[in-house]
Parts: sequence; structure tokens; C-alpha cells
Amino acid sequence: MLRNAYRLLAGDVRRGEPIAPAAEWLLDNFHLVEGEIREIRRHLPTRYYRELPKLATRELAGTARVYAMAVELLRYSDARLDAHRLNRFIYAYQTVAPLTIGELWAWPSMLKLALIEHLRRLSEELIESRAGRLEADRCFAGFESTRASGRLPLLSQVLHVAFVDQLLQRMREYGAGAAGLRKRLEERLDAAGTTVENAVRAEHQRQAMNHLSMGNSITSLRLCATLDWNEYVEGVSLIEQILRRDPPGLYARMEFASRDRYRHAVEALAEPNGEAQVRVALRAVESARQAAEKLGTDFKAAHVGYHLIGGGRRELESDVAHHPPLRHRLKRLLFAYATPIYLGSVALVTGLGVAAAVWAARASQAPQWMWVWVGALALIPASEFAVAFMHRVVHRITRPLPLPRLDLRGGVPEPARTMVIVPTLIS
Repeated sequence: MLRNAYRLLAGDVRRGEPIAPAAEWLLDNFHLVEGEIREIRRHLPTRYYRELPKLATRELAGTARVYAMAVELLRYSDARLDAHRLNRFIYAYQTVAPLTIGELWAWPSMLKLALIEHLRRLSEELIESRAGRLEADRCFAGFESTRASGRLPLLSQVLHVAFVDQLLQRMREYGAGAAGLRKRLEERLDAAGTTVENAVRAEHQRQAMNHLSMGNSITSLRLCATLDWNEYVEGVSLIEQILRRDPPGLYARMEFASRDRYRHAVEALAEPNGEAQVRVALRAVESARQAAEKLGTDFKAAHVGYHLIGGGRRELESDVAHHPPLRHRLKRLLFAYATPIYLGSVALVTGLGVAAAVWAARASQAPQWMWVWVGALALIPASEFAVAFMHRVVHRITRPLPLPRLDLRGGVPEPARTMVIVPTLIS
């Protein structure tokens, strides 16, 4: 619909026809709209949307809760957004029901989606108004062609206010010569319970409101395109605020990717609702606090990450009654015996390769002493193949995980400073 409206309005501009002020906003910023549509498709895939909590009310059944929030925010603000309003809205909502981490990350895309939907509705009104004006031009052209015979063109039973406004503008060209057409127009409007003045006033008010709403929507869409959403989400996330209570204070000093990994760990341990994620985060911080009181903050168990992604994960799972799926349990078992499984698999594949070579020698009716030589010669290439094959398998079933890191862009803190000695030989 938006693209169709853009083509129609752009064609009017090329032909030198006047367009509404709201249409100028759309034409000047359509590149921004198209770019944000692509961003929404990239950051909000169908699978991600399906995982978001949905509403159960009759009129909004199946709609993502965070999208309904975006629609309501635009409705009550007339699509006029700013960073302060966005913060206050999320803070206020979470005093009633905490949002999940996934919902917070979907919030930017949902806002953009709601804004684009708002632009679509405004574009529909622009096209309806354009159609009304074109109909008025056709009606007046019919009046001009039959004016000499005194016949008046027929008017529709339902007249759009844009039709009335445009027809009145065209009738001013003839002055008193169009009195008959004006009288018929007034009679039709009187039958509909309104007047010419009211119709013109309604059209001008509608144009002014659409102009304001279109401008607000485009400006808000531009804000959404430039806002630092990483900083915003961390600022409004209840999970983030809880994890920052880490007893040693390390969490707050970590880089964004490491903090995000901890938040994903909370998501994995909790049920898909905000309250459950808050409980998991609180339990992790409490476990770290208890370890800090018992052992001191210098021990790794005092850090919240130890309980989320480290050795204390299983105990935390037990505390929050989390049962990992079978796939995760199998992967955990695989990593627990990684070395024996890897070496055993390499040996097995190597043995199969050597056995295949010996079998081929036997099938060719070679003497038995040659079987030994064939097996020995096949040992090295078979082992190389086995190692390469196992590396490919390992790469398929697992991915390397980066270690949690501190954010040292502002310099290395005093307690973390050390001396690095690199031995060199000067010759």
C-alpha cells in the first residue's frame, strides 16, 4: 500500500498537480520508510515473533504483547515519540508486568512496525482524498461539457469531503455560472445532514491532522533509526538492573557482548515470561552473594557469571527447577567426556580406514605378509582423514564460546594492572 501510494503521488508531482502537505512528507522520506522495512524483516524474523508472549483478549488474540504496547503508545501520543517518553512508558508498564528480554529486544522493531502501519493508514486516507478530488474533476468536466444544454451531472449518494472541497474550488472559476451545480451539491449535503461549510471545514481539519500525524510518524521513525537501542534496552531491562548487583561489581564493568551472554543464560533458564526471568536473575545474584559472604569476593563463585555460565550452573538449575532439554543434556555429556570421545572417535575412524585397506588387499588375493604392509602404509593417511573428519564433525555440532571480558576501553583499572615480561634474545 505504501509503495502504491508513493507511485501515485510521485506521478501527480511529475504532472505538476497539487498534493496534500502530508503527501510531501511521505514523498520526501519514503527512502527512510523502505530502509526501516528492510531492517524490520532482518531483525524480526517469523520464528522470533512466534516466541514472543501473545495477548489472549478477544480483539487482540494472537497479537504480540509488545506490538500492542507500541500501537497504544502511538495512539495516545499521536506518533510523537522521544527517548524520555519511551523510557517512561516502559518503566510504567514494568511496574505492572515485567517484560521478557526477548520483548525488550523486539521493542525497537515493533515500534517501527507500528509507525509504518500508522503511515499505511495515513497513506490510505491520502489515496481516498486523491480519489475524491479526481472524481470532483471528472464531475466538473462533465458539467463543462453539458453546460450549454443546461443538464447537470449526477452526484454520488455519499460525497467525500475532499470531493466537496475540490468541486467548490473548481466552481469558483465560473462564479454564478455554476449556481445550479452548487445548489444541487448543497441539496445533496443537506440530505446527508451537513452543509458545504461543514464539509470544507472537515476537509481542512483532516488535512491539518494528517499533516501533523504524518510529520510525527516520520520524525519518530527517524528517531528509532538513530537511537542507540543497546544502551536503551540495558537501561530499561529489569534483568540488567538485577545482574548489576553482582557482589564483586564485575558485571557492570564487562563489555556488552559478555553482559548479553549472561542475559541469554537467564532466558535459557527461565520460562518465557518476565516474572520467571526476574526470579532466575535474583536467584543467581543471591547465590553469588552467599558465596561472597562465605568465601569473599575474590573467589569466582562470588561472581554472578559463575552461576549462569560456569561451574555453578547446575546448582542454579536445581534452585530454579529448570530441566534442560535432551539436546542440551547430550551436549553437556559430550563435553564432560570430550577428550575420550574425541580420541576414541579418531581411533575408530582410523581403524575403519586401515581395515578397509587390508580388506582391499585381501580381496585382490595378495599374500598375507602384504596385508601387514598395506595396513601400516594406510595408517598415516587414515589417521589424517580421521582427524580432519572429526574436526568437521566438531565444527558442525558445537561453536566456540568467547570468554567473558571486561570493558577496558577506558583503561585498565589499578587492581587489574600487571607486568608482562617477554624474553628476547639480542644477537
